[in-house]
Amino acid sequence: MERQVNIDPILALEKQISHHETAIIKLKRARNSLLNISSLPPEVLGNIFRWNITPKEPFDNLEDVSYNFLLVCHHWFEVASQTPGLWAFWGNNFFDWEKRYLHSSVATPLDLVLDGSTHLFGCVSEPQQMVLRERTTRNTIRRVHLRTDMHCHLTSIISPLLSIGGGLQTSSLESLILWSEDHTPLDVSFLTYSCLPKLQHLELKNCKVSSWVNLLPQTTLLTTLDLSFDENSPAPITSQLLSILASNSHLEKLRLHTQAIPADEDDGDFQVSLPHLVELEVNGNMGQVFGLLRRLEYPRKMNALSLSLSHCQATDISQTIGPFLQDYLRRRGRSRNGLGLCISPGSPIVFGVGSPREFRLAPSMRARMYSFVTLTLQLDQTPVYLQEQLTSDLVAYMTREHVVYFRTSRSLGAMKDLRIQLPDLKILDLYRVPLSTVFSTLDQGLSFPPSLHHIFLQRPSLNGGNWFPLIEYLSRRMASGNQLGSLLIDGPCHMCRPVTYRFKALVQELEITDKCLGSYCPLDVCL
Repeated sequence: MERQVNIDPILALEKQISHHETAIIKLKRARNSLLNISSLPPEVLGNIFRWNITPKEPFDNLEDVSYNFLLVCHHWFEVASQTPGLWAFWGNNFFDWEKRYLHSSVATPLDLVLDGSTHLFGCVSEPQQMVLRERTTRNTIRRVHLRTDMHCHLTSIISPLLSIGGGLQTSSLESLILWSEDHTPLDVSFLTYSCLPKLQHLELKNCKVSSWVNLLPQTTLLTTLDLSFDENSPAPITSQLLSILASNSHLEKLRLHTQAIPADEDDGDFQVSLPHLVELEVNGNMGQVFGLLRRLEYPRKMNALSLSLSHCQATDISQTIGPFLQDYLRRRGRSRNGLGLCISPGSPIVFGVGSPREFRLAPSMRARMYSFVTLTLQLDQTPVYLQEQLTSDLVAYMTREHVVYFRTSRSLGAMKDLRIQLPDLKILDLYRVPLSTVFSTLDQGLSFPPSLHHIFLQRPSLNGGNWFPLIEYLSRRMASGNQLGSLLIDGPCHMCRPVTYRFKALVQELEITDKCLGSYCPLDVCL
């Protein structure tokens, strides 16, 4: 006979368990409220959350753990739920768009990002286009960053943002980046019909405009302008470019990459003042680039200059580049000049001011330096064997005591004796240079000044894996009481564990990014 179970006691116990669980949750919330983080106002905590999920680069995506703060406690979840800015980013691909576009309030300013270079599949759905149209009507689109090699994707995203007149309908846009990686330029003539009073950041790559004269006539708040052209996307002529710059006097960063800047037949002496300019980067034909630079009045505080010049003649250094460099350094002032020089046979000569952003350096190196300013000379019509003389001509226009960074590759013929040439050298960056040539114990190689504090070796050339010349040099430095600050070795190269231990004992900071530790390595081979 089946026994009947009385469920009333079970239900009573379940009720008590539920009551205790509720009490425990209340106690936990009371405990959490006593923590220092809970004393922050909700709007401050919400801004911290928003900073955590805000992409740091134009085309960055969210990480899988970006929203883990929602799981910390009930208070954090409530604050996050009431912070609209946390849901203003859909991701940087169509799959993430599909997951998030319905969770974002149309009243929240949207950051619309698509990185087609890493996510090649998908498309904009009709419901997503409807949401974009509604956002355009409500004027709640803050940033549009699109990069793809498929024009159909760009067109399907941009078309909902356009008005009947053909221009961008959203006047709240603060940043616009359009990178077309297709062979055919993207037509962005809609910009000539757009009024973008809040636009601060504009980047166009491989785009064409029907009329540069009417581009951004009512935009005056640009702080960053980046224009890249090739043979298929013609650049504006000098006067048109100057007109665009003149209407945006608040520019802080200006980058122009083009094979040619067409000159006017008669462009007069039109000068443009950019009093807030901090970074200037221009790539193009030597004569046309300097034709543009002569029209710009930049401030003394401009501390980032990068010029990549093609079609350079040997005489251009003494007649144009050298005097310009000398004037630039004079305007910066002696206290702000920390110079760098990069020389590679058969490659452009690079001149720099500040610290090398583009090179991977040990943390201590990065901490001691600031922004880097480079002058790249592509001496197309100059034989390689003349580059040493041209380098000396270039160095003549700067104070050698200011040169704190030196980089070369494969050969050191350009600088026979760094102690004499560069007395205040602090950073030495060598790429595929034989160690036996550089750190010779017979004083047949370079002799380095005592100020040298950092050495960066990229793919060092070893004679049978022999590190003895470098170890001997570091040992002499340490014996004299002048221990090297940091040594960064970027392989691949052969290094056994005893050599690694020797380096750790001889320098203050050691970083080896790529090395081979053999299971059998006779010490006399490495040493």
